[in-house]
Amino acid sequence: MKVKEGETVAITCDTESDWEFATEVERAATALGSRPILVRNRAPPHVGRAAEPYLPLDSLTGVVANSDVWVELNGKWLLYSAVYEEAMRRKRTRYICLVGMNRDMAVRCVGEVNVPAVLRFQRALQGITKSSRSMHYTTPAGSDVTFENDPKRPVLVEGDVSGPGEYMLLGQVDWAPLEETINGTIVYDGSVNPPDELGLLKEPVKLEVRNGKVTSVQGGRSAKIYEKWLGSFKDENMYVPAHISYGCNPGAKLTGNVLEDERIWGVLEWGLGNQSETFGARSTRAASHSDGITLRPTLVGDGQLVIKDGKYVNPELISIAGPARRRSGS
Repeated sequence: MKVKEGETVAITCDTESDWEFATEVERAATALGSRPILVRNRAPPHVGRAAEPYLPLDSLTGVVANSDVWVELNGKWLLYSAVYEEAMRRKRTRYICLVGMNRDMAVRCVGEVNVPAVLRFQRALQGITKSSRSMHYTTPAGSDVTFENDPKRPVLVEGDVSGPGEYMLLGQVDWAPLEETINGTIVYDGSVNPPDELGLLKEPVKLEVRNGKVTSVQGGRSAKIYEKWLGSFKDENMYVPAHISYGCNPGAKLTGNVLEDERIWGVLEWGLGNQSETFGARSTRAASHSDGITLRPTLVGDGQLVIKDGKYVNPELISIAGPARRRSGS
């Protein structure tokens, strides 16, 4: 987060967070000469805007919106809530979403990762995606999706902090395709979160998408849980794909924690519902947000293979994938 001496660092967590890890982050901020403040609230039943009735909104907003840096470790994330929106509106705070981050994940996905090499890999992946207008991808589980990209919309490299705004954990490149061009079948076969009842999937969840809207949710018990959860908000925007993301963190593994799962090397992830303004798209407002993982994708951009069966095969990416996949010191 490029914390400097004298800066104020807000660290937020809730009763689902790893409290010992949160206190270590506070100690690290102190060691850098900053002025940290560590805040914990009771975890609400929902995330994003749907969590607001259960939160001390004024107090949380006052802390994070007046800080230079905000590290979010909440289990039930404040991302997309009024707390987050006010902090971003003031354009002062460098915010990073590390929802559910714990000690083990921090070591594998941050401490042992060759950060400069992964950032180089992400920037190359960003360039390839930015130059691709039409994309198509499939998975062994049955995903078969086509969509188009808008060259005017940004493709985001996560983990590269440059100034005030929203950032995510290293190892993800994400963007918002033209919503109305998203058509086909998305099959989540890794994990889905929220709702809490899902996480690691025991069976696939199949979404049919037509012109940028989920028209049906199919499958077994997991699909029924997901369909009920999406419908509980009575918000049509919960069925709109908000973004797609590549995973490229060499330390990430499938755990059921979406923060880590969506960064597994070679996965593709879709987010449904509320859409961050950072995507430069429609900025769709929705009651909540959910992410689902598709494993072993094969993705083609403008006729050129980028990923095949979960492995990056573009020649430019292959040339820098080795260092990016080797952890520091190994």
